[in-house]
Amino acid sequence: MLNNLSWIENIAPDFLKVIRQRYEILQQISWLSPVGRRSLAIKLGLSERSMRTETEYLKQVGLIDIGRRGMTLTEKGEQTLEQLAPVIAKVYNVSQIESDLAAHLQIARAVIVPGNTDVQPHLSKSLGDALNDALKLLLPLGRNIITVFGGVTMSSVASQLSPTLNRHRDLLFVPGRGGLGESVEIQSNTVCQMMANSTHSHYRTLYLPENVSSEAMKSLIKDENIGDVLDFISNSDAVIHSIGDAQIMAKRRGLSLETRSMLTDKKAVAECFGYFFNQQSQMIYKIPRIGLQLEDLNRIPRVFAVAAGQSKALAIEAYMKHAPSQSWLITDEGAANSILKGK
Repeated sequence: MLNNLSWIENIAPDFLKVIRQRYEILQQISWLSPVGRRSLAIKLGLSERSMRTETEYLKQVGLIDIGRRGMTLTEKGEQTLEQLAPVIAKVYNVSQIESDLAAHLQIARAVIVPGNTDVQPHLSKSLGDALNDALKLLLPLGRNIITVFGGVTMSSVASQLSPTLNRHRDLLFVPGRGGLGESVEIQSNTVCQMMANSTHSHYRTLYLPENVSSEAMKSLIKDENIGDVLDFISNSDAVIHSIGDAQIMAKRRGLSLETRSMLTDKKAVAECFGYFFNQQSQMIYKIPRIGLQLEDLNRIPRVFAVAAGQSKALAIEAYMKHAPSQSWLITDEGAANSILKGK
């Protein structure tokens, strides 16, 4: 079928463009409904006239309803959107891009969802679904300890995990580090609890300050509850984490102005596991902290990084040079295309 589509495109170059555009309109209506034409036109970068033409057609063929409160998908529209998703991925050669990206980053697998999170924030649902599918594929049956990190991306994908993950599995989610010093909703403890709730599983918490002296660290580790969680982390079967922009993460971590200035001078672009990297993937600063360390990843069999959006491309590439070879990257076209063009 895909070969036939390429022949059709030769005589009707706009054919695939129209399909892609209508798919994105249906996708946005699914996420934002009820939504008005004007706000949807702005989000997708279309003129109001073009949006009116497209949505009138979609209404005519029974894929959407247009009411006073805005546009919603019909049942036929929901089914069409679901059936179109794998077709869109194949038509735009996502599988080849995935192979190219994984080879370039020297990791086990890259999974790319269509779109760019920077301008389509609701792609977090697709990222979460992709993570859920990857976990379902790779996690063995029985007992699994999954170490989870915090952040905006992690918080947004956590609710997309499914109770089916817990079928024939006993899942325990544990935070990868202490949860103090960040907004509660994006702390690793909160994300950990969200993932456990979504999958009807269990979780543990770890409440610790972000920056502690080595002396204080030794004392804290002796606490029985903290020690138990650290043991779980040490015996993790999988890790789920994101990759952050260096300056945003430095501010969120509460680093001093002097340290943030140093990171700017040294052109830091990425932060992951408390390590800051420049565009050449050199580690230029590390936050001392209790929890999972970057060097621990080599002994953990399954590692999943979730990071997307064209704006994250530099950060993803800078960190991935340090990622273990068994890593999977869940990302989007915005980041993937930017990384591969830079190559």
